[in-house]
Amino acid sequence: MAPQAFDQYDIPERSGKLALFDASYLTDIPHYINEWHVSRIILVVSNSIYTKTGYVQKLEKALGDKVVGKQIGVGSHSPYKDVIAVTHLVQQKDADCLISIGGSSYSDACKIASKLAATLPGGFTAEDMEGLIDQSNGKGVTKYAKIKLILVPTTLSASEWNGIGSCTNSNGKKQHFGPHGLKQGGADVVLCDPELASTAPEQLWLSSGVRCIDHCVETICNRHCTERAEKDALVGLSNMIMGLIKYKESEGQDRAEFLRGISDAQKGSRDAVKALIVDGNSFGPSHAIGHQLGSVGHVMHGITSCIMLAPVLRYTAARSDQPVFSRAKIGQGKILKVFNDTLSWKETDAADALVRLLKQLGLPTRLSEVGVTSEKDIDAIAEKTLTDIWAGGEKQITDKQEVRKILDTAR
Repeated sequence: MAPQAFDQYDIPERSGKLALFDASYLTDIPHYINEWHVSRIILVVSNSIYTKTGYVQKLEKALGDKVVGKQIGVGSHSPYKDVIAVTHLVQQKDADCLISIGGSSYSDACKIASKLAATLPGGFTAEDMEGLIDQSNGKGVTKYAKIKLILVPTTLSASEWNGIGSCTNSNGKKQHFGPHGLKQGGADVVLCDPELASTAPEQLWLSSGVRCIDHCVETICNRHCTERAEKDALVGLSNMIMGLIKYKESEGQDRAEFLRGISDAQKGSRDAVKALIVDGNSFGPSHAIGHQLGSVGHVMHGITSCIMLAPVLRYTAARSDQPVFSRAKIGQGKILKVFNDTLSWKETDAADALVRLLKQLGLPTRLSEVGVTSEKDIDAIAEKTLTDIWAGGEKQITDKQEVRKILDTAR
């Protein structure tokens, strides 16, 4: 597979901010470090990649004494304490480049840290972070980063493409930090290396791909979805479905096909959030509930979408007479066609097609399968959903009991 490099998106705000596909992290990262003339690098790397493979150690050797600090491990859903630790390291070492190698928790932590380093003084606390937040929508506005940022994703959650990052406070509430808009504040380079991404555990990889399917589906079903946004999301959805199937079927059998599946899915992840970033098309209830299911129920990214997306599809289809869900049936019809065309199925319902795919991939579909069963937790998830950022768009559900209805069908 030949490497590809181009602007992340064809908009002025992302001019010169690169997407690299089929890349080689060991060749391409040193190339940009030298091109930028940076010399004080912080590495934030996956604990499993660091301890179970030699990939990071090879990069450290290639970068030499330019690496001035390192953090191994970031907690699930980017806890404030880890974001603070990375930011303090950037500030204390006067770093000029931050590199993340890991999943969405790593990308989010580093996106936020790069901006908080320019926003808050050294030694800041979690209370200072909360002071930036508009508690009505869970968003804190930051300054732009002053350092270079390279994100090397090893999952498919697609957070690497968004200038805004999410992290979790000590109360279990997921909060969001970044500049005013989604177009601004992107990483300088998003580097997608299929070989490095192949280190991800199977369930993590597959479920993060379902998170991207969630991005595509809720884009298409949003009543403000434009023709261009729909086209991009449908392409991303098809690529993601095929990439996940290739991955699952070729794992341990055909290495070249396995890596092509990873590459296809990585390209699909970019398309999955293009409408959000370029067109300002927002997501919906699956994302809002999923954010809080993750932080309250300690359910990892991706698995939240495995559990919530099908119940949300059924809920919104049954309420397509409501203006906010007026596109639900139309959108789901187009989504169903992609599933059937891509997989040669003859399903008649989008939610059923999704569940069939999840079962084929061996992923959970119920709250009970991930241990979220207590009334206290389910009530807290519903409550916190009402103050979620909803991807910067309208809050499609404003009644806690309506959120509970969706959660109850996911038990």
